[in-house]
Amino acid sequence: MKDAEFEVRKRIFDEVKQFSRAEQEQLYRILRHCSEEVSENRNGIFFDLVSLKQETIDKIQEFISFCVKNRSTFETREKQISELMENLNTA
Repeated sequence: MKDAEFEVRKRIFDEVKQFSRAEQEQLYRILRHCSEEVSENRNGIFFDLVSLKQETIDKIQEFISFCVKNRSTFETREKQISELMENLNTA
């Protein structure tokens, strides 16, 4: 594995650690849709990032980009709502 490929997979690993439950479930659906091998037990679902096909890596990266953008949008809207509530309370 090339250094660049390793770094991509490391970034994916770091992002996945921060996923919410719903995001984890969607990741599982991506893995299943791409016919990747996963292990399941009562502690969760496990997969080997090194053995994933490039197509799967690409789909996971797209999903991570979506999640990051979605979180950012949500935080911006939460801040706007908070500011509006403060303005209403001081008026």
